[in-house]
Amino acid sequence: MFIGSARMLLLAIVAALVYLGLLHRVLDRMRLTKAGALLILLAMAIASFLPELPLGFGLSVNIGGMLIPLAICIYLIIVADSREEKFRGLAAAGVTLLVVWSINHLFPVDPVFFPLNIDPLFLPSIVAGLTAYIIGRSRRASFIGAVLGVLFLDLAAWLENIYRGQYTVPVVLGGAGIYSAAVIAGLLAVFLAEVIGEVRERLGGGPSNA
Repeated sequence: MFIGSARMLLLAIVAALVYLGLLHRVLDRMRLTKAGALLILLAMAIASFLPELPLGFGLSVNIGGMLIPLAICIYLIIVADSREEKFRGLAAAGVTLLVVWSINHLFPVDPVFFPLNIDPLFLPSIVAGLTAYIIGRSRRASFIGAVLGVLFLDLAAWLENIYRGQYTVPVVLGGAGIYSAAVIAGLLAVFLAEVIGEVRERLGGGPSNA
């Protein structure tokens, strides 16, 4: 119940930022309109109440948590300005997945044993956001890398289960916990790209379209 409420809260916060025009520059760089972004958020909220689609061997997919964000990332890859940016987005996703997967295996999720003063549930989001920006650099590529990198963690977990012969352990692609982490990671990556991009634009004397 709490995780589902957290998902709705995140969607509400992002929707409010979009509606108030605070993400206008970000939406413009990502080739999205305010109306389009609000419709996407509404679709994600509605789809989150739909049942997961079973794929077999314990794997299922959440429409609002996986399929819609995946479609957004595919759209951003298609409208990317260059092959280099497309490649950086996909490379950022791969590196982010590898880094966050490694972090999850190195650090336990029990806060009692966690060595850093950070909630371990937020660590994957922070690491993903930073990694995706470092590799992706542009707003679009950073968002793609952060969101896909986190979303595919569930797929990696399912593949681990299959490798160990655990064919009936349930795994939901885009489940509420991973979905929340993906949203936070995507927002952090875009925020870094926006702030650092703004500084670069001012120093360079011209706007950046990425």
